[in-house]
Amino acid sequence: ITWGGNMDGHLILYVFLPILIFEAGFALDVHTFKKSVLNAFYLAGPGIVTATVLTGVCFVGFIQMFDVLADWNPGGGAFIWLASMLFGAVVSATDPVAVVALLKELGASKKLGTLIEGESLLNDGTAIVAFMLLIGVVTGANLFLGTGDFLVNAAIGFGQIGAAGGLLGVLIGLIAILWMRKVFNDPMVEITVVLVTSYAVFFICEHFFHVSGVLGLVALGILMAGVGSKRISPEVAHFMHEFWEMAAFIANVIIFIVVGVVIAQKVDPVTMDF
Repeated sequence: ITWGGNMDGHLILYVFLPILIFEAGFALDVHTFKKSVLNAFYLAGPGIVTATVLTGVCFVGFIQMFDVLADWNPGGGAFIWLASMLFGAVVSATDPVAVVALLKELGASKKLGTLIEGESLLNDGTAIVAFMLLIGVVTGANLFLGTGDFLVNAAIGFGQIGAAGGLLGVLIGLIAILWMRKVFNDPMVEITVVLVTSYAVFFICEHFFHVSGVLGLVALGILMAGVGSKRISPEVAHFMHEFWEMAAFIANVIIFIVVGVVIAQKVDPVTMDF
């Protein structure tokens, strides 16, 4: 328990995140997703940016109204806005697991559930790009060459970090699909290829190219659910989905246990926190 409470955050990112993101993309109904992909992009792009800005503005008002979080407002100025926008980027990307499960129980249309799931996959990428841009400004690091204003840097950054990550995921996914074409009805080999590819995409994107590993995994998952599903052997396909569903369940459980341990061990709340 003590070890879990002091776990390195990078361990969670590099061990659990590839499983969770890939499984979410791989489980999507691609045909339904194609019909709602534009709406998902609107929600995950301009929608997340709007949510980030509104959350940041509300938090600035909250800080000034209640005179709290002095570290976020050293001597006034623009820092309080940047810090609040950074907070907005962190909390704007939502996890729709409970919402989608409820929609299924209520018998809502599959298109609505797929839209919410698709948006959640894409909004992770948008929020991470927004976070990386804002953390660079808040900490004084210069992420990009040039001295253009923030909006220009944001557009360049999204292309460099987001689009490049998705493209890399597709390219590595195509290599995996070519590999699987040479195998027939061998579940161990086919599942291993997909598992190794998902980790490879995240590691290569983040470590070597410094682009969005999340969007790389989203692209890989959707590619495997679409084109890749025709290359997976018929007798292996069901086993493949069951394997990833179980892996994602285990990863989710472990992460929530670790979160509970961290909160129990490290958080010492005072009245203002509540």
